Amino acid sequence: MCGNYRSAHKLVSINPRVATPAFITRAAPLALVPLGSARPGLLALLVSLCAASAALGQEGRIDSPYRWREKGFRIGLFGGYQRADRGSLEFGQGPSAVGGARLRVRISSPLSLELGAGYAPAERWVIDPRVATGPMVVDTVTAGWLRTDLGVQLSLPGARTWHGIQPYALFGAGFVFGIHEGASEVFADPALEPFRYDISTAPQIHVGAGFEVFPSEKIGIGFEVRDYLIRLSAPDGFLGSEVLQILEEVGAPAPAASAWQHNLEFGIVLWYYF
Repeated sequence: MCGNYRSAHKLVSINPRVATPAFITRAAPLALVPLGSARPGLLALLVSLCAASAALGQEGRIDSPYRWREKGFRIGLFGGYQRADRGSLEFGQGPSAVGGARLRVRISSPLSLELGAGYAPAERWVIDPRVATGPMVVDTVTAGWLRTDLGVQLSLPGARTWHGIQPYALFGAGFVFGIHEGASEVFADPALEPFRYDISTAPQIHVGAGFEVFPSEKIGIGFEVRDYLIRLSAPDGFLGSEVLQILEEVGAPAPAASAWQHNLEFGIVLWYYF
């Protein structure tokens, strides 16, 4: 049998000392790559992987113009200028600088409740409507007033900023109280008391708009314009038949017993957030 096996299969040698059958092929020897020559290829592979990872990170980032504002309770000081409407016969308080304080509390994402008070050292003209040639300015007196506000701020982007600013709308109501009101010697006679004008207590409603920027997390600066509709009541003497006849003869407008006058106010608010 051994002889048959040798005749059927020609022996080949993988190892010179060991004979193997012819049907077993000899494996090619492994080529060994020197370590120094592999370094450039390995470095290129690592650079490619890093670039691909950075590209995926850029694609996963959301570039949004909105930023969330965590703090919602703030106290602020404001200052500005009010362009007052004196009324058709111009006996009301005039334009003046105004300043005061405000408090806002966020009650929902877009809404904040506002409480405020402001003071203006205004003046007013003393008008004598009995002059035959028409109403005449005969004096100027102080007409300081104190205003209270209760309102709501509606932030358009909610409790967020848009490109670093927060635009908003305002609406509310309150009262205007006359304080430090001067008296003119022209109407010192008690008989002329019906011709005296006093601010007394007047209701007001207001609307406005503005925007706020944030130099830091706790500081905000607001720029606003508001329109205060303040009720202006004419003195009883301006509504008498004698005065109304004079006004008709000279072509002057007859005053209404009560009218709502527009009073535009421009202001800046410095806020501190808690």
